Amino acid sequence: MPKSPSGSGPPRRSKAKAGVPGKNAPRPEAQILSPDARGGTSTEAPPAGVVIDLPARPRKAVRQREYKPPSAPRFRIFIIDSGWNSVARRVLRHNFALIRRLHKEELLYLLSRKKSVEFIRRHRSLIGRDPIIAVHDLKAVELHGTEHFHGFHLHLGIPRTPRQALMALQTFAQFVGTHRHSGNLEAEIRSDLRREGMLGAVEILLHKVPRALGR
Repeated sequence: MPKSPSGSGPPRRSKAKAGVPGKNAPRPEAQILSPDARGGTSTEAPPAGVVIDLPARPRKAVRQREYKPPSAPRFRIFIIDSGWNSVARRVLRHNFALIRRLHKEELLYLLSRKKSVEFIRRHRSLIGRDPIIAVHDLKAVELHGTEHFHGFHLHLGIPRTPRQALMALQTFAQFVGTHRHSGNLEAEIRSDLRREGMLGAVEILLHKVPRALGR
């Protein structure tokens, strides 16, 4: 029987089994798992030619605030007011909250009228000079105690007009704010407050006894 010419016979069966793609068969597109309505997972094929990129969500950097330790107080300030109905008392009362805010890093105490009267009775040379702002230099006290220079008194009862009392209070606030890091506060008091014309209203605390500035 003559052989059929090449290519005219029935086609040969592919060696690939049913359901198994051949070596050169195109691969199916990747599938995405997504939850279905019943809580399970279903597969959805993305459209051809679409590249799906799911980058990891970067965590937001947590800003850490720089820690700043609280500033150590330099002064301990006492307001001594026995209750004279003076212009200085009214000026001080009206501006006390502002003084407190301006010097919130310092230790500020407002003595009661009873405590103020008791203090002035023990130091009778102060009668008629209050309201008094007593400033204690904690740095000087730590180094030398109270036997040497350790602060000053501002006698607001000496100014006679509201303007003079306000200027004295403003000068005090500025002085304390600008000299809280001074290495020689006593010298600064003698030079700066003398220049401001406050000789009669300022007494230096020296040897536990207030000494008028200029003596």
